[in-house]
Amino acid sequence: MPGEKVAIIGPSGSGKTTIIRMLMTLEQPTSGSIIVDGENLWQVERNGRLVNANENHLREVRGSIGMVFQHFNLFPHMTILENCMTAPINVQKENKGEARKRSIEMLEKVGLGDKLDNYPNQLSGGQKKRVAMERALVMRTKIMLYVDVTS
Repeated sequence: MPGEKVAIIGPSGSGKTTIIRMLMTLEQPTSGSIIVDGENLWQVERNGRLVNANENHLREVRGSIGMVFQHFNLFPHMTILENCMTAPINVQKENKGEARKRSIEMLEKVGLGDKLDNYPNQLSGGQKKRVAMERALVMRTKIMLYVDVTS
């Protein structure tokens, strides 16, 4: 449902991150199906039966789900602007100029317009968190996942 927020709460080791990793198609479930927005993430129907999805299907699914990792996972060899532009260009095949324009606009909205050419090691922890969030939001995905959103 648009705008819906869901929290998965549980003790350490209970599988919260594993669920998110399966939703991002980073880890394959051992049984069952995962259906998101009416689409089976890990399986496709062929000849009337479910079979494991191919890499093209998984890549397409990943393009509709964004994720902000607990430790940000920014690319250290890329500027802040390059970090934000990479996924729209490489995953969604967006025009480089449009990805750049939207990335700059979003970074300016969170007060990082003067840091576009900085590298992650030149930022504070809070600034890195904002870059990681903007990097995910610039993809305009249907679903956004946050690992340890309170960290």
